[in-house]
Amino acid sequence: MLKGKSILALSLLVMFFASCDQSDDPEPIQDDPDDEVVVIADSELMEILMEELNVNNPSNLTVGRMKQLETLNISNSVVTSLNGLEAAENLKVILARSVEVEDLTPISSLSELEELDMRDALLPTSLSFLSPLENLRSIDFQNTAVADISALSGKNTLTHINLRETDVTDISPLEGMTQLMFLNLNRAGGGNGISNPEITIPMENLYYLSLRNTTVGDDLFAEIMANKTQLVETNVRNTGITSVAPLVQVFEAGAFTQGLSDQYNNKISLDLQNNAITDLCLISPWVDNFPEGELEWSAVAGDFSECD
Repeated sequence: MLKGKSILALSLLVMFFASCDQSDDPEPIQDDPDDEVVVIADSELMEILMEELNVNNPSNLTVGRMKQLETLNISNSVVTSLNGLEAAENLKVILARSVEVEDLTPISSLSELEELDMRDALLPTSLSFLSPLENLRSIDFQNTAVADISALSGKNTLTHINLRETDVTDISPLEGMTQLMFLNLNRAGGGNGISNPEITIPMENLYYLSLRNTTVGDDLFAEIMANKTQLVETNVRNTGITSVAPLVQVFEAGAFTQGLSDQYNNKISLDLQNNAITDLCLISPWVDNFPEGELEWSAVAGDFSECD
């Protein structure tokens, strides 16, 4: 009987310690999402990302590493897919000139993106992939198939827009963007210019404005130039103007000066070519503001040497 009681006591003691061991079991270790390996299907993009992030093995290209990426340069590369780039949630700058990527939706999720340069790249006609992005500051789509810019409507963080040599004809989505500082519409509309240049009238902060090949005429030119006191470079070649009188007040207000050139890091330049200017001498007092070759006009307008 004593032996039985001993066995019972021993059993209870074992059960007690077993229960203690179970209660003291550590919590299961949770996987850190930042340790997850990002799958990059495009081998060229993989190599660029690894070099940029100083990673020597694809297995080390984790979500955490991708979050460290703020600038990505894939210009002139053979990258054809951006899948996986969504993980770079802190990416601010993408330089992607001359790339041929058909699916640009991975860019749509990069909410911190501020600068996108896709000059000479393969692009759809619509910029709809930019719709979700609210922090864009600078975009460059020069020499691309872009035609519909409705996705830019309301993006008042934008200060630099380059639509040179695109198929854009209607810039209505830019209406109200008085914060713009750089607007290049040189030979937009398939080379024939835009249909509504009046949108640029209130944009008084522009230091760069190109309307080349857009029909403007003297009256609208006067309205557009009325408040452009920050101008450093302007191209109004082949715009149908005959008078440079609107430029006088712009010069008098201090535009096209070295001080502004230094401020905006932009050359001083004015292109008046292919316009039948009749009063070129009105701006002769400011000829010396321009470096050699940066003030251009057509021979039909005469020459500054003929001015009194």
